[in-house]
Amino acid sequence: MESRVGVLISKRIPIIKRLQSYTKVDFVSDFIAGVTVGLTMIPQSIAYANLAGLTPQFGLNSTFVGCIVYAIFGTIKEVSIGPTSLLSLLTFEYTRELTPAFVLFLTFISGIVEFLMGLLKLGFLVNFISAPVTSGFTTATSIIIIVSQLKGLLGVRFKSCGFLDNIFELIIHASETKLAGDFALGIFCVIFLLFLKKLNDLNFNTTTPGKQKLKKVLWFISTGRNAITVIISCCIAKWFEDNHKKTPFRLSGSGTSGIPPFQLPPFTAKIGNNTFNALEMTEELGSAVFIVPIIAVLANIAIAKAFTTGETIDATQEMLTLSLCNIFGSCLGSMPTCGAFTRSAVSSASGVRSPIAGVFSGCLSLLAINFLSSYFHLIPRATLSAVLISAVAYLIDWQIILPLWKTNKKDLFLLILTLVTCLGFGVEIGLFIGVTVNLAHLLYLWAHPSIKEEHCKCAGGEYVMLTPDKGLFFPAVDKLHTTILNVTKEKIKLPVIIDCIHFTGIDYTAAKALVTLVKQFKNDKQKLFFLNIKQEFITICTGIGYKEIPYFLNKDELESELFGDSMKKIINEKSVNIAVSNNKETNKISKEWSKGHEIIPLLNQREKNQNNLNI
Repeated sequence: MESRVGVLISKRIPIIKRLQSYTKVDFVSDFIAGVTVGLTMIPQSIAYANLAGLTPQFGLNSTFVGCIVYAIFGTIKEVSIGPTSLLSLLTFEYTRELTPAFVLFLTFISGIVEFLMGLLKLGFLVNFISAPVTSGFTTATSIIIIVSQLKGLLGVRFKSCGFLDNIFELIIHASETKLAGDFALGIFCVIFLLFLKKLNDLNFNTTTPGKQKLKKVLWFISTGRNAITVIISCCIAKWFEDNHKKTPFRLSGSGTSGIPPFQLPPFTAKIGNNTFNALEMTEELGSAVFIVPIIAVLANIAIAKAFTTGETIDATQEMLTLSLCNIFGSCLGSMPTCGAFTRSAVSSASGVRSPIAGVFSGCLSLLAINFLSSYFHLIPRATLSAVLISAVAYLIDWQIILPLWKTNKKDLFLLILTLVTCLGFGVEIGLFIGVTVNLAHLLYLWAHPSIKEEHCKCAGGEYVMLTPDKGLFFPAVDKLHTTILNVTKEKIKLPVIIDCIHFTGIDYTAAKALVTLVKQFKNDKQKLFFLNIKQEFITICTGIGYKEIPYFLNKDELESELFGDSMKKIINEKSVNIAVSNNKETNKISKEWSKGHEIIPLLNQREKNQNNLNI
């Protein structure tokens, strides 16, 4: 009992086993990777908090909680939990008219839902979201984020709801653009970020030690481009404040400093004169309590699959870990979190050895909360908009369109449908429509299996062979029943054989329908048989009270039963008194007969052999 508990604890708290074999080399590698990822996460988390309509503290709190909790319970070394562009956009969509208390409550509820998904092992549900739907959804959210950040880049102020409303408001307020302030700074930041990103793509001969070091320095500068851009922008803002008392561009709002106290998330909230309890807060959040955790789980499992090669992914552990990140995060002022491909790519490129690297990223975020909070108000809004635009622009998946056009236009239609509905009606509705249409197509294929029809001939006679290409479940029964009836009309009184070789399973409804079909054939005095049938089918048919299902395990046995009289007549004419003494010859005759070959020469040869034996 104690050993089982120990194994369970070691499995669910992987850091215990990890530390037993942790080396100095692992420590150094994780330290470098953790600091590198931290420099990427800090400015991004501030920008994502701004995208969600929250103060920078929400983003940084999410970063340190997610990183440290995942280091303890996580299993994928490249994953780092924190705020993401997608979850920030969803948080803003659902809570823009609400107070920060609703954000904390949403984080808590997301953690609870993710915990239940892990407990019930529901990770397989994300497999129903196909690649075209995911691509359309991701592309749509990237475009929505870029458009939503244009007002920060232009320095205009307005309130909007949705993608189309954002475009409309941008057109109306275009004349208010601050060209010499926000726009100039924003464009400079975008160009500067793209330039620094390209530094890592420079190709030159790195055989000499000096050039190898230069390559590493350029990579580090490229990786830390967000932090460098934010620091330079803050310095510019500080210079303007010291010398001109004001800046020509908008700055971020001030926030509190220090680590927030650990306390339960708010289960009541007040908006104006209205007070909401936990149930009413859940109703106010609506579909967010399901959409946000499902998207978070989808992102995490997708990242795990992308960065693990040849290793088994413990999806249950990943969901449980993600849930703990959000549950603990809701007690420490966090917004909803999950993994991000960009952070995982940086971590992988940094030579990370284990999830313990997240401890160093989290500690860096804690230092920023404690010592840099007083400077957060100096971060220009245009800079944060530039960071977001530069980050999500690469998530627009244009490359998938041409391959889909050449190979599968149905999937291309599904991608476009998801993209358009996300842009026009909101990302949650777009995702729901994309998944629904995709599942409807799968159900159609499931209910309309391809049934191969063969008119077979052998030495004894003729029969019709029907071979469905999928498992027989209740949606496909009608298609099979219709096909069989059409065959019986065209080929009257010929035996009908259903080859079950491709059946992956059968349910009660299908078994009941096939039993009815067998009885109907029996009443019409026509033969119906099943070939290559599985024990599951026989068990179900026996369970529903019918034990006379005619089935055979192989084709030879089937044809022998169908045309046994013809076989006996041929054999009796040529070998009435021949004893069966050679199994190999008998098998050969049977095989040749089943293939429709002439068996008389074989019988003559066997008779001759028998005579020689008698002599």
